[in-house]
Amino acid sequence: MKLAIIGYGKMGKAVEKIARERGHEIVAVINVENTADIRSAEFRSADVAIEFTEPSQAAANIKAAAEEGVNVVCGTTGWYDAKAEVDEAVKAAGTALLAATNFSIGVYVFSRINRELARLMTRLSDYHPSLTETHHIHKLDYPSGTAVTLAEGIVESNGRIDGWKCNGCIHNNQDVMEVMGEVSEAGHSRDETPDNVLPVLAIREDEVPGTHTVAWESDIDTIEITHEAHSRRGFALGAVVAAEWLAGKKGIFSIDECLDAIL
Repeated sequence: MKLAIIGYGKMGKAVEKIARERGHEIVAVINVENTADIRSAEFRSADVAIEFTEPSQAAANIKAAAEEGVNVVCGTTGWYDAKAEVDEAVKAAGTALLAATNFSIGVYVFSRINRELARLMTRLSDYHPSLTETHHIHKLDYPSGTAVTLAEGIVESNGRIDGWKCNGCIHNNQDVMEVMGEVSEAGHSRDETPDNVLPVLAIREDEVPGTHTVAWESDIDTIEITHEAHSRRGFALGAVVAAEWLAGKKGIFSIDECLDAIL
């Protein structure tokens, strides 16, 4: 398969390495120094482009790729206010888009467990949930796209939780009390968030690839589930696998559709 890479930071380089290991050809690499090359013949020859850039660039990159007739797998988060507009552009161009907050297969399994746990906790009113996500200091958006997906999964699956609220972002060991107010012994939020609202906390720390913890806490005990990424390789592998699946398709797809079909 012929692949193009949009964004040649740490994720783009990880994608390139795994794509080559899986026998794919990289026909174009688009970065800040050569953005015009997204209009090149080399880029147009790609079966799929994999996009990992920044929130301010993602929508324009996807639309440009669609105009060039190239399907896109997008792992950038924080741009979803433009998602409806981008989807329409992709449909009009007759190409395909798979945008996801996280391409890790482990996160996909974790998300399934999260929704099932939330469903089971509906009638256990003594338990109150919280969600904490930790990422490297270079991540610009918060909460993470994965945290948003997990939060929405809890809201959809639990009959007591009607919404979620991000209670702030802690940078490199900033005093949690400054951001969150009172914190429980387990380290989870006990601020003024109503019981029917899920509190979400973002932490930006060193070079952490990504850790997400969902806790259900009562006065008696705490139930926690955690996904901890050890490197960017899992995200990159999932993106390449998604690109393999998306090649030749038309339309708007989700990571659940992709991984359901593969697994």
